[in-house]
Amino acid sequence: MNIIIANIIDFVAAIVQVGSGAIKKKSRILIVQTVQLLMQAVSMLLLGGVTGAVSNVLSCFRNFLCYKDKLTVVWKAILIVASIGFTIALNDQGLLGIIPAAVCTIYIIFMDIKDPVKFKLLVTLSFVPWAVYHFILKSYTGAIFDVATVVTNAVTLFKMVKDNKEA
Repeated sequence: MNIIIANIIDFVAAIVQVGSGAIKKKSRILIVQTVQLLMQAVSMLLLGGVTGAVSNVLSCFRNFLCYKDKLTVVWKAILIVASIGFTIALNDQGLLGIIPAAVCTIYIIFMDIKDPVKFKLLVTLSFVPWAVYHFILKSYTGAIFDVATVVTNAVTLFKMVKDNKEA
């Protein structure tokens, strides 16, 4: 029953996630992403993905700091250490449980990129490992929509690159 409930929650989160693929403005991407991350954290907890849920909650805080332009090197380090620390303490999924911390770390390091095209590329690529994580966790709607998000982001990325060349 948890799998069904988790997939329903993840379906709603996934619709929000896919919609974010059409957003070009970084601040709006971060706000929409925060809502989606909280919903997916609940879904992951229901499926036993504790490290993924913790990563999502940390990502909400990260997005808030970034949105407020307060994501300093110190905050980045704190978030990375927290992500790795929680993963070490709570991981009972082996290599699978490491995926959220790895994605979180890479995303935190590069998320303050000012170039919107490079930021969109970062967002796009960060969903690829999440697709694997969600699928193995049995969050099938999450996995399907992760792939759909990669596609919508890639289309938007292509348009952004094309617009930059024309300008």
